[in-house]
Amino acid sequence: MKEYKPAKGIGMNYILAITILYDAALLILSHFVNFYEVSNLINLVLIVFNIYQFYYIIIYGTLKYYIDEENIYIYTALRLKRLKIPIDSIISYQKSNGYIKGVKLSGYGKNNFAIGRAFIDKVGITYMFTTSTKNVIYLRINKIIYGISPEKFHEFEKQLLNNKIMNVSWEDSVDKNKNAYRNKKFSILFLISALMAIIITLNPIILYLSNKIPYKMPINFNINFTPEKFGTGKQFAFKQMAYGLLDMALLFCTYYADFLFAKYNKKYSYKFIYVSLILSTILLIMQLRIVTVFR
Repeated sequence: MKEYKPAKGIGMNYILAITILYDAALLILSHFVNFYEVSNLINLVLIVFNIYQFYYIIIYGTLKYYIDEENIYIYTALRLKRLKIPIDSIISYQKSNGYIKGVKLSGYGKNNFAIGRAFIDKVGITYMFTTSTKNVIYLRINKIIYGISPEKFHEFEKQLLNNKIMNVSWEDSVDKNKNAYRNKKFSILFLISALMAIIITLNPIILYLSNKIPYKMPINFNINFTPEKFGTGKQFAFKQMAYGLLDMALLFCTYYADFLFAKYNKKYSYKFIYVSLILSTILLIMQLRIVTVFR
């Protein structure tokens, strides 16, 4: 089995710089924010963001390609990626160099590296494992395409040719007729998120108008859920309603983001509706906790 290291690129430095910059910004923000709701959201974002970053740091830093008489392998440490591509299943390959032209669907990537999935112009939806765009090989297996960037590019290409895999160009186009909202799964997720946003918005107003919350209610909490400022029930209701309206605005934005991504692949369009669903869930839980404790 022959090992091929990925070509050197700027991807690792880019990911590390983004990690340090965003972590510093979030930590500074959390230091000055002493509100229960906002602090919880910042902490959640910080945890999810760092898991995401370290996942791609490991993949980028430990990526290796291997090839033997029967298969091409794409491996990383901790078994995060262990792909085996049978050589006899590869229909053809094509190569490119220069900036990647396309749309990132998931993962990490800029014009000069990509780890994840992307719609590549004139290639199609591709599983990208490219640390540099100086020389990229796209391997086509039926409807699946892999993009790799071996350091010894010409030697790797020679092995493909020795296995009678030809350099043939193909072109996959965007399906402009795809719409995420026509998918049942998307519709269910959207309706659940919308329902929670409506509850967050209307529930405090209904409680206030029906005199089911005290005249005096906590408006601000510290990170330990201890009230720091009290106001009237009306003030509490309108503040909670504002959270609901913001949640609706985010849901509106995610709907159109999903709509745009659906033309590339419906599966990746869901990631935005999940963000809205998670935020709606967190806001609703926090509101119900406040109402239950102080009602």
